[in-house]
Amino acid sequence: MRHDKLLKLGLAKLSSGLVSLALVSAVHAAEDLPDQATAAAELTETIEALNALDEWFSEAERKRNIWLVELERQDRDISRLNKEVGAIVTALGETNDKLDDLAGEISVTETQKKAQAERIATHIAAAYRLTGQDFLKQLLNQESPDTLDRMMRYHRYFSSSRLEVMAEYRATLAQLTELNTELSAVKDEQTEQRQDLEAQQNDLNSERAARAQNISELDQEKETREEEYQRLAANRSRLESLLAELRRRTTELNGDDFKAAKGSLPMPVNPASVRHAFGSPRADNRLRWHGIDIRAPLGTPVTAVYRGRVIFSDWLRGFGLLTIVDHGSDYMTLYGHVDVLLKNVGDWVESGEPIASAGNSGGAQQTGLYFEIRQKGQPLDPITWIDR
Repeated sequence: MRHDKLLKLGLAKLSSGLVSLALVSAVHAAEDLPDQATAAAELTETIEALNALDEWFSEAERKRNIWLVELERQDRDISRLNKEVGAIVTALGETNDKLDDLAGEISVTETQKKAQAERIATHIAAAYRLTGQDFLKQLLNQESPDTLDRMMRYHRYFSSSRLEVMAEYRATLAQLTELNTELSAVKDEQTEQRQDLEAQQNDLNSERAARAQNISELDQEKETREEEYQRLAANRSRLESLLAELRRRTTELNGDDFKAAKGSLPMPVNPASVRHAFGSPRADNRLRWHGIDIRAPLGTPVTAVYRGRVIFSDWLRGFGLLTIVDHGSDYMTLYGHVDVLLKNVGDWVESGEPIASAGNSGGAQQTGLYFEIRQKGQPLDPITWIDR
């Protein structure tokens, strides 16, 4: 009974807060639509209220709260570090490509240098033969004026050609010096990137280990069936309140195409298998799954099932790191317990575009993805929308 009272009190206080927030927004709307900064600040306040309002918690939940607060920080840090690692890996790949290009250029230039050196050696040998007494003797021994003219013309051509070849050789040497200097700088950059990557991966692994320990401590804090029910009911109420607030804020899109795509949407993770189906029981048969809980290895790309606009990308108690995409006409898709958030509020996404990666944020015991489809706030069975 006490748990019910606490939950009702929490819902009442949150509802009151959301009504007040709605009135403030209505005043803004009367004057003009609130700017993006104001809207973002208001949504942040709502999220903080949903995550932290003490009346949501049962007595058992209060004991768990110290771990949950730390879990939120760990989830956010892991998401941030994941992004940084991904950025470094991408930059390192570009650097390696640059090294390959430079190595190719240097190889071509070295071949060119060798050919030019051989030409110069040939010219020097020819010059030696065609100068001094040898050249004079050859001139004196020529009896035909035509032959003499031909020799003189050749000698003049040889002198000009030698200067040209020497100039090309000097240019090739300068180019090689420049390429080798650039190669050295890129190698230094590569070394620095590898060191940064190793450091960030160590930090990421440390955070993952700390989170695993945190989740283990949470699991050891055994709950009664009633306490589990109250916790899951509170989590569900948080999500319902958030969705109601988001629906109020969304700019109307045309969802006819999304509706028409029913039965042909792709799975948000691949490969995937459903761990808990829509409507299956939980909390001692007192609650039902409003989405599908999908098995997926840690880091598996999570993709948008249809084009739309990101309206939520943050951490919500009970769902961990969560992305919500608006598809228009009050259709939304939700992607929870992810390991990293790749999109920000306001970003447009296309079907099949990565928006997150599978994980176990929010204290989930197993890695994967929690996926919902909503229409006017009501949960729909995602499997009926997926192309099986």
